[in-house]
Amino acid sequence: MSLDEVISLYFIAFIAGIISFISPCIIPMITVYFTTITGLSIEELKNIKDKKIKLNVISSTFAFILAFTIVFTIAGGTAGWIASLFKNYLYLLNIIGGIFVILFGLNLLGVININFKSINLPENKIFGIKTGTFKAFLIGLFFAFACSHCIGPILYSILIYAGSTGSAASGMLIMFIFSIGLAVPYILVGLFMDKILFGLTKISKYMRTISNILGTIMIIFGILLLTDRYSYIVGILNKIIPYKLPFGM
Repeated sequence: MSLDEVISLYFIAFIAGIISFISPCIIPMITVYFTTITGLSIEELKNIKDKKIKLNVISSTFAFILAFTIVFTIAGGTAGWIASLFKNYLYLLNIIGGIFVILFGLNLLGVININFKSINLPENKIFGIKTGTFKAFLIGLFFAFACSHCIGPILYSILIYAGSTGSAASGMLIMFIFSIGLAVPYILVGLFMDKILFGLTKISKYMRTISNILGTIMIIFGILLLTDRYSYIVGILNKIIPYKLPFGM
């Protein structure tokens, strides 16, 4: 895989992270996530005036983000490392990976039904801890391991792309950038909770349309991975981003 192709994957991973936030599962659950990691009620979150409470929300949000970033980054490194053991068969792994990405896309379109096991967030009290950044960190780990089905199609597709690099370092970087992309909306919600919560309820009305768009994009990327046509992605992104990032594979 060329340097341009790897850089393109970095960009795709970041955008995919942001898009994951508006998945049909995350948006309806966002108030549940924040009430769980902060220990505050929905009404308290909507009317945050006290600076101490605001700081609690922000610190808890960052702890939550740190936890899932660690897990996803390690997962990316593992995928790249495993793929590096089969470098002579990367073309075969790309075919298998492309097929799975296409299936995930069809799942979002509603053509097929892949049941991602639903696991709820733990109750407000976890391991005897009611509030605090440590509790938020633990819930972030729980989200990464057990609740990632919410963003499963996109997450697993990017993970497959991370493995396709055949490098543990590149795999880790791709999933780290994906996590940063996913973190951006969480940070914005944490900072402007009172304003954004009202807007999120409006977005939820368009979940079917959003799923169809994401599904179509994933099928296209699945085909590109399946046919080893990364150059098409590079060509498109070179027009969008007229400069090179200072790092690569």
